[in-house]
Amino acid sequence: MPLAYPIEGPPYQLYQRAGSKNWHVSFSIKGEGQVRKSLGTDQRHIAEIKARETFYEALARVKIGHKVKVRTFEQVANEYSDHTVAKVTRGELKAYHGTKVPATIKRYFNPYFGKKAIETITTAMVDQYMEWRKDYWLTGAGSTQSDIRYQRKNKTLRRPTVKKVPKHSTLNAEAVLLRKLFKYAARCNYLVKGQEIEVSINRAPPNPRPSFSLEEFDRLGKLAFERIADPEINRHVRRDRAILDAYITIAAFTGMRPTEMKNLSWGDVLHYRSLESGPIGELHNRVRFRVHGKSKHREFIPHECAIPALGVLWTEWKLCHGGQPPSDRDPVFATPTGQRQQSFKNSLTELLKAADLLTDHRGVRRTAYSFRHFYISQQIKNGVDVFLLAKNTGTSPEMIRKFYADVSLESVEDKLRPTWTR
Repeated sequence: MPLAYPIEGPPYQLYQRAGSKNWHVSFSIKGEGQVRKSLGTDQRHIAEIKARETFYEALARVKIGHKVKVRTFEQVANEYSDHTVAKVTRGELKAYHGTKVPATIKRYFNPYFGKKAIETITTAMVDQYMEWRKDYWLTGAGSTQSDIRYQRKNKTLRRPTVKKVPKHSTLNAEAVLLRKLFKYAARCNYLVKGQEIEVSINRAPPNPRPSFSLEEFDRLGKLAFERIADPEINRHVRRDRAILDAYITIAAFTGMRPTEMKNLSWGDVLHYRSLESGPIGELHNRVRFRVHGKSKHREFIPHECAIPALGVLWTEWKLCHGGQPPSDRDPVFATPTGQRQQSFKNSLTELLKAADLLTDHRGVRRTAYSFRHFYISQQIKNGVDVFLLAKNTGTSPEMIRKFYADVSLESVEDKLRPTWTR
């Protein structure tokens, strides 16, 4: 037995602290260190009984592989937060985990579960937490906050709070984090053996992303071209508009996610460098894209209408860099100084407003993601097999069915009226 006590004596010691009448017990177990606990009584004979119970209960916990000292949720959550930050520092996790995880734990998890022993938390408590979280900014603790303060590059910034129920995606992301936290607790033996804490939220109903009809996309493209050709604008504005037009074209004819486009470098546009000055037909046939985003990588075949936009981006790079072409490491979508363009949100919103296309017929706002939806819908309408399309766009046939394939029946009218034969 891994005990630190003399064989002839008791395995624990009773004592009273200065200024207190209550008895305490202390003992040592190998690997657990010194354990000290108040017995909650000033009666010596009751303290003897409780001390014995406390000691053998601790032995039983060690025997089944658990810690003697029961951790509160807050202690474990803070430990997991530090663990996450350490992994970010080592490059094992993306940088945003180092700020997102501690902030979520500090703002939501700890205030609710806080001092509760983590091994006493049940699935029912987690369900109650989810309801509390939905009302946090409406009627809960956050309802009196006017802004949120946070650190960025050693500066304290603030942003106004949004008084509404969090999005389903936000709740789902926090549920995933809570699951990971409980799994960490189980690995560290902070939970009772066999204890299972379910963390779940209701599935979001299918909600197709806003797209464009072919007529709407043509209208957007025409306006984008007119804005580039405006004789009243300077070279800097004309370049920005040309880059935006190329971004839209490539997004609409490849179905790439915005994150994949942001991460795209010229080395990921396979065969373009060697064929850039060659026959246009060979360029259209051989160019492939290699993308990475959402922790996944893939190569895919673009629609040929995306290829001319690459020429615009290649030329604009050379104009900004003394005629030198970009290297494989340089970003496809770049600022005039050669830095990776982080977002086209503002310029895209301006263009969509000018074309009266900022929202779809449901009033849902369009974003850069809408061009991915447009691409997938158009490919389906034109007979591309859904399984091949799913592979090319890095998703699943089920996801296409639920969220992307907003195909009107009129567009496939001929397929719904086949000639019946015996």
